[in-house]
Amino acid sequence: MVTVLAVLAGCGEELLLCGKIPEGGCPVGRGGTCDDELCEALYDCVEGNWTLAETCESGSGGGGIGGGAPQGGSGAGGCEPVVFDHSDDAEGCTPDLQPPDCPGEAAEVCGDPCLTECIDFYLCKATGWTLVGFCNDAGELVVDPESTP
Repeated sequence: MVTVLAVLAGCGEELLLCGKIPEGGCPVGRGGTCDDELCEALYDCVEGNWTLAETCESGSGGGGIGGGAPQGGSGAGGCEPVVFDHSDDAEGCTPDLQPPDCPGEAAEVCGDPCLTECIDFYLCKATGWTLVGFCNDAGELVVDPESTP
């Protein structure tokens, strides 16, 4: 009975998000490993703060979690980030996006946007927030083909 009460008491705790991971970092909680050439270091989100878990010897960096090789992968000249069609973007969409929802710009990077706290990516259009991409269960960015130029 005491164990059940302790578990129930923990249910009311507020989830603390860590926000943007340090440059060159990959989150261990979302599958980051030193096998990924973009990871300079692995971080764990502990009580709302990024904590260094491991420094990667072979990491090349190149932007880490905020940048790497999204859906397009990387070509001979570097990365080829996904690009959304911003021709009919609007401003002032409400309510504001809350994690794990992020603006589409968070996926338009040289990096793996699915290694961040973001899961769904939206653009603000005249009709409101429009889903343009999401991270699937395998941690891969899936882009709505109608949202790219």
